[in-house]
Amino acid sequence: MKTVTIERKSFMPRAEFRRKANALKQLSDEEKLYKATNPVQRDSSVTKEYRQEVIDRIWKQFHERNPEFADKLIERVTKRMQPDHVWELQLGGPDDKSNLRFLDSRTNEDIGIRQIRPQIARLPDGTPIRIEVIDE
Repeated sequence: MKTVTIERKSFMPRAEFRRKANALKQLSDEEKLYKATNPVQRDSSVTKEYRQEVIDRIWKQFHERNPEFADKLIERVTKRMQPDHVWELQLGGPDDKSNLRFLDSRTNEDIGIRQIRPQIARLPDGTPIRIEVIDE
């Protein structure tokens, strides 16, 4: 088993980091995480459809009574956030909409690309992963 550390950086919104970290920690505690075969199979239409569904829900819910708020939310999810695979694909997570939540773009990229990926890159496929969280 390989221990992978994820750490909150000063630029990361605390609540968003904790939501992501707690989800990964729970999956780790349930022994569900492992290094997936690389490259990970991914269907980009899944995230595109998820993003559009969220935009449509925002528009439907807010555009009539508060169009400025609707525009701000839509700008946020299109410019500053990304659909995030809560259970990382590289850790065996499913590529479906039930595994997606919006997350601050920098936080998403840092956790997945700069923190997790380098720690598992040279591991054999299928290696069990344990998550350790540093949140100061």
